[in-house]
Amino acid sequence: MNIRFKPITFTFYTLFVILVSSLMTVLFYHIFIFNTFSNDDAQDASFIEFSAEQVSLSPIKENNSIIEIFSYGCHYCAVVNDNISQFEKTLPENSSFKAIHLNMNNGAGLSAYAPIFATLDEMGIEPQLRKDLYKAVINDKLDLANEKVLSNWLKQQGIDLTEYLKASKSQAVQEHLEYMAKIADYYKIIGTPAFIINKRYVVYQDRDFSEFTTYMRELLNESNKEPQ
Repeated sequence: MNIRFKPITFTFYTLFVILVSSLMTVLFYHIFIFNTFSNDDAQDASFIEFSAEQVSLSPIKENNSIIEIFSYGCHYCAVVNDNISQFEKTLPENSSFKAIHLNMNNGAGLSAYAPIFATLDEMGIEPQLRKDLYKAVINDKLDLANEKVLSNWLKQQGIDLTEYLKASKSQAVQEHLEYMAKIADYYKIIGTPAFIINKRYVVYQDRDFSEFTTYMRELLNESNKEPQ
């Protein structure tokens, strides 16, 4: 027996699925990042410190650095993108800031776009395309993990598809992907955006962004001191 849903029923069902998905994302941040429902004795998931030995074994190459781990599919990453650019300009001259895409070993979920980031980054054009990528994935709901959809999007951006495909298969891009995966795995990244301060601290935004950037600068300074 064939069951046909009325258009209005299907519409309500679609809206219900979207609503549940949005609520789950918000709930994740409140439970694991903002600790809305945790008690005072629970470990603060928005701040993790690594020991001197762990720091010495870190896969991160850059010293005195702040590394942001983001995803093109992360709404919070898109929201703070402009603020992050301004924050980068306020860092001391002897420090560095770098953004990398989340890349978990299974390549699922928010990691699905890591190859796109690594390829465009290797081509030297990723920063100027980041806002458009956020829009494509989050607002336009484009499945850029699909090769055909990605190819069409790249053409619309005026990017040479042959050049892109050549870069995507290069050793440099593969090494870039492996490097990002090692960092995400070593620091047990649980969400995006995450910030790794000088290999020693992992922090997630838990306060107003202006306060949060001040907090990160303080941690960068603190990270150069010997652990107690």
